[in-house]
Amino acid sequence: MITRQEAIYLKCDLLVNGVRLTEMRMDLFSGHGWDENRAKAFLPAEIQLPNEVHAQIRENREANFRLRIIENILVVQDRTNNIVCSCNFVSLPIFADSTSADDTPFDKIVVYNGTCNLNFTWNYFCDYFRTKQECRFCNLTPAQDFYPEENISNARKTAGQLADVVETARKYIRDPKSIMTRGTPPQKQGLGEVAHILEELRVRFALNGARESAKVLMTISPTKHIADVKQLYDSGLHSVAFNFEVFDRGYWKAIVPGKDSFIGRDLWEESLIEAVKYFGTGRVFSAIIAGLEPRETLIKGVHWCCDRGIIPIIVPFSPETGSQFEGFRPPTLQWMSDVHLEAADIISSKLPLIGTEQYWSDEAPICAECFTGGILFDVIKANAGLTHYHGHNAAHELDDTKRIEEAATAS
Repeated sequence: MITRQEAIYLKCDLLVNGVRLTEMRMDLFSGHGWDENRAKAFLPAEIQLPNEVHAQIRENREANFRLRIIENILVVQDRTNNIVCSCNFVSLPIFADSTSADDTPFDKIVVYNGTCNLNFTWNYFCDYFRTKQECRFCNLTPAQDFYPEENISNARKTAGQLADVVETARKYIRDPKSIMTRGTPPQKQGLGEVAHILEELRVRFALNGARESAKVLMTISPTKHIADVKQLYDSGLHSVAFNFEVFDRGYWKAIVPGKDSFIGRDLWEESLIEAVKYFGTGRVFSAIIAGLEPRETLIKGVHWCCDRGIIPIIVPFSPETGSQFEGFRPPTLQWMSDVHLEAADIISSKLPLIGTEQYWSDEAPICAECFTGGILFDVIKANAGLTHYHGHNAAHELDDTKRIEEAATAS
């Protein structure tokens, strides 16, 4: 059994360099009775490594590690065919086959991350692609053409559909976390459909301040009206993220030209600072992609955020098919690991709340273990010695068992 620190480092490698899947597919075909076409098309989304470390699967034929099925056990092998550890695929939740009130299947509405996080993209259209000002690393709009077999739908999700998923999830999971995002609509003024979604959530659930509230992190662009930040808070939203993506101002203009030309860097920063006034420390976030700018400026961004009560979310750069960075290589594994370790130390020192069980159990809008696309929160919890994994749900296992039985009976 590898240690938690070793599992986190392995996760970092899998996120940076991907994983080989060809041999695993052959195992399914030759040893487990799968149809050949089904086996060749099988693309699992996530795996669970030891010590509750969950990682996204990013296929790469040149990766350092591969998945195999040996004696009916899923394992990670290195290049010399040594078994590094056993692992498991992350199953869909028990309610995944449900439908919304308008009979839309949940798989057209939500993507599941780990066992606790619900990820909603309610509109894949981004007008910056139309105006040739899209974020250079992003493939949000063209992804619908490149990945037709995945959980991507051109149809916009309605406020009612999103709320139906959250309501159903809460029957089976005590405290599911919801991350909601969108592209950029042609009409960029005001909150638009965001306001409709928040109103539906406010009517259906206790929000904003109540411990039993539905934990929703809205990750969107700020508007040109700073007063809209307070409107987001007054609407009952639990947490908000205005993502920098890159911190250095020169890189910002080059990599996120639409955000720069329409909102502008000064207003972006002002909106983040304003958000902390209302939401408070621990409920305002900004993602920075590690690998799009020098380490020095990225770390400056970590300091900038922490000094203002904003939690930076460091995400390893992964070149996306259909983006302008398609075919690029991310930085080395060691660079990526070192950046995350340094960022974690800064965050833990300047925002000590993040290193407590209480925050992850009661306040956080993200489950640290189910943040499968990054290692930052894994590192922070490991460094703090926190072992209450999925703490917001793990403390209520008996209650959850009863809740699942009652929900199954009711259905």
